[in-house]
Amino acid sequence: MCDRGALVNRSRALGFRGIYMNKRTLACLLLALISSSVLVSVFAARDSVAVPRLVNLVAIDGKWTTPDEWSDTQRVSMFVAEGPESTGFLRIKNDAQYLYLLVDFVSDTTPAIGQPRGQPAHWSYDGVSVAIDKHANEQKPTGEADLVIVLMWWSGYEAPEAVAPPDAWIEGAMSYDATNDPDSQTSHAIYELAIPMQMFENASAIRASVWDISRGANMHWPAYEGSWSTKYFGDLIFSQQQETMTHEEGTRATAMGPGILFTIAVVVVLVVLALLYFGRRRRVSVGQAPD
Repeated sequence: MCDRGALVNRSRALGFRGIYMNKRTLACLLLALISSSVLVSVFAARDSVAVPRLVNLVAIDGKWTTPDEWSDTQRVSMFVAEGPESTGFLRIKNDAQYLYLLVDFVSDTTPAIGQPRGQPAHWSYDGVSVAIDKHANEQKPTGEADLVIVLMWWSGYEAPEAVAPPDAWIEGAMSYDATNDPDSQTSHAIYELAIPMQMFENASAIRASVWDISRGANMHWPAYEGSWSTKYFGDLIFSQQQETMTHEEGTRATAMGPGILFTIAVVVVLVVLALLYFGRRRRVSVGQAPD
């Protein structure tokens, strides 16, 4: 037979020790939860942009044809990748046939003087490049885009350049005519593209890059990570309904992407484990020892 007084004291001691261990373990679990959530957010989340159905018609002429031509879109800031501080905006919308894209490079106020055409575009000309990943939800070992569109300014005259698969033509234009531009009416580079919707799916992504050769400035959306790999592209979030966007800055569209879903799953699993462990330790701590 054991001493009941000693047993009570032992149970109390175990109880206090068990609660202390539970708090310490729970703190570790919470730390692991926070760390995993941060890591998942950093490595899995990608920039995205809303692509609403158009309200206002677009004329592909390399300028704001009317003051409200692009007012039904989200204005997304581009990021400096090289050169001096610059300002540029990306706007996108679509209809049943085309995805319409505007790059408004407010800081590029000087038309570049063209150089011999044998050199890469960004060495010699003002221009924009748009790379498309049609199937952004598929793994690509090489990380190569499905299509790259280049639109450049050559020697002071408009020269739209387009690359397209058979029977699907891309329309593009650029100018330095800032008439009607709500961001700046000082002459600056504006690029417009109409890309057939057959080049996109619900899970598509892009990278847009624009050059101002006179200042040696290059801007990207999304932010340039040192690589043109598709894993660093930004997702297109298509809307099936017409939307009216305000002109105010809309930095990003958010979506329940794989990274967010994985973070939620991690949270749920860790919370359940913490509760189970706490409950088990509690029962062991206050349980009666056998006679």
